[in-house]
Amino acid sequence: MKRFTLFTLCLGLALSVMQTPLVAQTQTASQAKKSIGLIDMAHLFKEYKKFADLREQLRNEIKATDDAAKKMAESIKGTQAKLKAGTFAEGSAEYTQLETRLISDSTKFEAFRKTQQQKFLRRESKIYKEVYLEVVGAVGQYANYYNYDVIVRFSRSAVDETNNAQELIQNMNKQVVWHNSGIDITDQVLKYLNDQYAATSKTASGPGNPQK
Repeated sequence: MKRFTLFTLCLGLALSVMQTPLVAQTQTASQAKKSIGLIDMAHLFKEYKKFADLREQLRNEIKATDDAAKKMAESIKGTQAKLKAGTFAEGSAEYTQLETRLISDSTKFEAFRKTQQQKFLRRESKIYKEVYLEVVGAVGQYANYYNYDVIVRFSRSAVDETNNAQELIQNMNKQVVWHNSGIDITDQVLKYLNDQYAATSKTASGPGNPQK
């Protein structure tokens, strides 16, 4: 009886030792799965209200600049028309004056066009950089809070969502072929960013400080 009891005890200990690494491996695997998150940056940029507002402001500035450029262009065309009309003889004081004005206005127009183009390209780059850094910051906060080790950029679009050949090839070449929807943190980060922006905008447009 003692031998049977001792054998049973030893067998139980052996099984316990054998099961411990398996349990540990299962827990480790489970933790590893949760340590990777996915985010659709294109979708986030598209739906982030601040990004849309900043781009709208930029579009309005570009439109105002275009209107100013059109007036300059119309003035130049008017001067050209006067030169071609033959009202003044070529070489006369009036003709020379118009010719000088045309050259000056054309130079100013070209300089204005190039300067504004460079200005808006810099502004657009600044907008993308500002929003990107905000997104990365929010992703970092979310990842740290929920103990994610890596957040991978991916696209939510699926192969069956388009018939365009180029888009099909792009979708089939995506790095993430399949994922558990639970590790897609796009919506959570987007909600946080939009909530933060809404709160900031509301504060900025409070009494005595209306938002333009």
